[in-house]
Amino acid sequence: MKILIVEDDFLIVAQIRECVERLGHEILNSFDNANSAIAFVKIVKPDFVFMDIELHGSIDGIQCANILKNEYLVPSIFITSYHETAILNESMDVAPLNFLPKPFEDSNIEAVIALAAVTLKTYQPKNNESIIKLGNYEFNIEYKILKQEDQIIKLTEKELLLVSILFKNIGNIVSKERIDEYVYKNTLSSDDSLRRLVSRTREKIIGLNIKAEPKQGYYITTEKNLNHNR
Repeated sequence: MKILIVEDDFLIVAQIRECVERLGHEILNSFDNANSAIAFVKIVKPDFVFMDIELHGSIDGIQCANILKNEYLVPSIFITSYHETAILNESMDVAPLNFLPKPFEDSNIEAVIALAAVTLKTYQPKNNESIIKLGNYEFNIEYKILKQEDQIIKLTEKELLLVSILFKNIGNIVSKERIDEYVYKNTLSSDDSLRRLVSRTREKIIGLNIKAEPKQGYYITTEKNLNHNR
């Protein structure tokens, strides 16, 4: 799994990082404040976040977790030393994956990661969550079908995979590396191959636009641009 840490205690960050990597998972990054974490998740989406409830700055851990969950569908495991009922009740409103109370040992980290893996693997979208709409298009996550006004859009396998990852990340920039991993399954591919794939797909989804963000990746939008970024 790909994991982000949002914690301002560098010793705790180091302990979590060492344990996570020993278990074979990847730490994408770590931040000591909410704003940096939110900016990062806009570009790179982790499977979940280890989130400290008490963060310095204008946005605390609960508020940050709420933003990540509602806007980017990224859940959190709360790192907390709080035991007050009010704080726990407030954090439960965010529906966290779990809690990691301080102080903790590596065995505690291993346990919450194992439970998170099961939760994320077995989660199935509800019927009203399996359809993602954008403009007059809708994408069915479960069956990987793209429709425009009830008409199925015929796409090749790779075009469909590209559309799938972009629809799942509406509002976010998807890095070229993530697209390459998802579409090409880490086989050898070039920037030209991806640009040609994007160009072909654009021509089939009239009314939508796949835009490029230089040095970052691609995102899908209803905004039109006569001169497409390559």
